[in-house]
Amino acid sequence: MKNKIGAYIAYLKYLWRSSDQHSVHSPFVFELLTKCIHKVPKGSKTSAYNQAIKAYLEKKNIPLISPLTELTILETSLTNRGVTAYFVEEINADFKQKELWKKLISDKNIQISIDYWSFGLIFTKKDQEKEHFILFKNSWR
Repeated sequence: MKNKIGAYIAYLKYLWRSSDQHSVHSPFVFELLTKCIHKVPKGSKTSAYNQAIKAYLEKKNIPLISPLTELTILETSLTNRGVTAYFVEEINADFKQKELWKKLISDKNIQISIDYWSFGLIFTKKDQEKEHFILFKNSWR
């Protein structure tokens, strides 16, 4: 019972802190939201978001790496000078995943992070200031 209450409180905090595309000041992230993520049908599973994001980023020649490990980020950041995207599943599933997410978004190689509660996106984009976005999925509107 205690875990369910804790999860419910964590979700309410997430909803309180989250916002929509109108609070996004990054043209890169705004376009990703409006032209890709918000086009995924309501009620879709995480895998549908993964596929849509991958297809969208491929058109822009941005590789999407999934599944993600910490070693993957280190290897890619050392070899890649462009933009790389990482899809992180179940970022709020349990304590271990939450801690991994916190560690990833604080990494100096990560400039952009997007928290969608059930999944997260992180980007290495050397020419951009570090930004973290907590956004709703379109299915919650």
